[in-house]
Amino acid sequence: MSDKNQRAFVLENQQRVKSPILELGSRQCGGTSQSNFRKDFPKKSYIGTDLEAGEDVDVVCDFTNTAEVRDRLGVGSFRTAICLSVMEHCWQPFRMAENLYQVLAPGGVLLLSVPFVWRQHGFPDDYWRFTPSAIRVLFPSFTVVEDASYCTTKLYRKKFPLTEPSLSPPKPEGTTHSFYPMLLNMVLVKT
Repeated sequence: MSDKNQRAFVLENQQRVKSPILELGSRQCGGTSQSNFRKDFPKKSYIGTDLEAGEDVDVVCDFTNTAEVRDRLGVGSFRTAICLSVMEHCWQPFRMAENLYQVLAPGGVLLLSVPFVWRQHGFPDDYWRFTPSAIRVLFPSFTVVEDASYCTTKLYRKKFPLTEPSLSPPKPEGTTHSFYPMLLNMVLVKT
């Protein structure tokens, strides 16, 4: 699943995407057309995975189960992984990160998006929120080559870098202002 900003993040990085591609959390939920990336890479080998069978799922796989991941997807089998709004739903994010490392070939690219601030939502449950430092801890054998993390405001509907020093852009008098949501969009490369 993804939103329009995550879709833009993937499309802005499509020159980094090499075949074969693995998408985690590929099952279509809620009828959003924003999350179907397969059509954006029609000439590339593309495998969609999810915990449950459904539209756009080629392989049902639990990324916290190392033996299942190896049996169903192999080791070093993919040159790109797309993982958007999935890790917060994983009850064992360290194991999931280790298994992502295993399925990517050396030099493989991970397009990752996780929430920093977001409403609670379950698919099937919702466990975590992440900082950029947490991503570096979860993926110690990857190099971050791009950090496009951002926050938006309900009021201005524009994006600000997560590193905005003040996090307080001007606001009209008499209005309340809160940053919502904040997403980490990062490109990592397996070293």
